[in-house]
Amino acid sequence: MRPTLVRPPVMEPRMRSHPVEETAQLKIVERRPGALWALVPLLGILSAGGFDGGLSFVTDPTGASLGAKLTWLDRTPVSDFRLPGLFLLVVYGIGALAVIAGLMMKSSPGPLARLDRILGYHWSWAGSIALGAGLVLWIAYELVVMPETTFLQPALIVIGLLIAGIPFLPSMRRWYAHA
Repeated sequence: MRPTLVRPPVMEPRMRSHPVEETAQLKIVERRPGALWALVPLLGILSAGGFDGGLSFVTDPTGASLGAKLTWLDRTPVSDFRLPGLFLLVVYGIGALAVIAGLMMKSSPGPLARLDRILGYHWSWAGSIALGAGLVLWIAYELVVMPETTFLQPALIVIGLLIAGIPFLPSMRRWYAHA
């Protein structure tokens, strides 16, 4: 990631300052890593899916509104889709939005600042890795315990791997490293 120099507005010729003074006015502006612009839409997709699936399962625990079958849960510890729906809503719906906000603003309110110091990286950097890894594990569990699969499961594994992997790119590690 190279800093970009931003030149102040050009002055009229009669008002031009000394060349040394003009050079001293250059500002260094750091640009967000390009990989961030791939990560944010992936997290947005995850969040939208978390809200859609989560709200659907919470309001209709039978899963019928999404074409899910209660028999899919026979080998799981739950008897309806309400708890999985709450998980989808909170972790992937709300959690992914929080991580997007953290990635874009790089703010660390309250205890998150302490977490930054412990991790050595911004909390949202670690949060995106956790969300991606969690998604891969969630879908892998579904593939093991559910009798039927959908086209979404392989796509979600790829999305999860990308969400977990993009933060490890050197530009992302530098940008989110805790100073």
